[in-house]
Amino acid sequence: MISGPAGPLAGAARERPQGWLPNPLSTDPATAERQARVILARHHGGPLGPVRCLTARYRSAVFILGDSPRRVLKRHADKASYLGEALAYELLADAYVLPHLYRACDTSQTLLVDYLDQPVALTATDAFDELLRAVAVIHTASARWHPTVAQAMARWQVGSTVNASPPGWITRPGDWRRLLRLVSEAQGPEHVPLGHLDLKPDHVRRRDDRRVALIDAETLRPDITGLPDLITLAHIARSQGCPSPRWVRLAYLRHVRDLGAQWNEQSLIGALTAFAAATGLRSLHGVHE
Repeated sequence: MISGPAGPLAGAARERPQGWLPNPLSTDPATAERQARVILARHHGGPLGPVRCLTARYRSAVFILGDSPRRVLKRHADKASYLGEALAYELLADAYVLPHLYRACDTSQTLLVDYLDQPVALTATDAFDELLRAVAVIHTASARWHPTVAQAMARWQVGSTVNASPPGWITRPGDWRRLLRLVSEAQGPEHVPLGHLDLKPDHVRRRDDRRVALIDAETLRPDITGLPDLITLAHIARSQGCPSPRWVRLAYLRHVRDLGAQWNEQSLIGALTAFAAATGLRSLHGVHE
């Protein structure tokens, strides 16, 4: 899990070393737009109208396409981030929690997806509950995968990893194994712990079918568990004063149980505290209280 030192997962995150990305993208919007037009012509069948750069960062760039934007082009400099986002679209194709994917190009490390321009105000409890439901759908997705997908992801099943060596960024292996045992007991040994979403209020939008969707899935991983997402959601709730972190935990528990998981309050709180102990997380932001 790699991020900056601050934010909801401070302590559990690690800063990237200087120079970790050998071929960063241009941060000049005009240059980024020119490069995007070339990529669209070569790899996506044409420019689809005017191209406007929304963000130009060294890691990734985002462009909206058309006079009345209907498509987004997402470009990655980091191959792992591109593959992670492409994998997310493949693994969650039937969950309807992401924008629609039209095309992915490995050569240019780009994705062409629906443009979702309807933000969701998370200050309303009903909207926050919809977001929790969408996150719970992602966390339990492996229980509904086609057998072909499940077989391809079998190496990530929690039953296979509970006794394996923990990731290098884990500071207390015993607590990490305790966490995985609790996850396995609650969701089954064949569960793939899909999670580590880039959850921010601005990343929550509505699809045309009115379902809540997340517009950034590049951080998704099949080996972290969904607990960092629940902690982040509690942080978001606490920072805006509504709903309470305890309400977030109980609503999440209701949704994952409705989707087949066997968590209860005691086991979920135990898993949250085990995650914090294993990773050095500085705060659970009240979600365990």
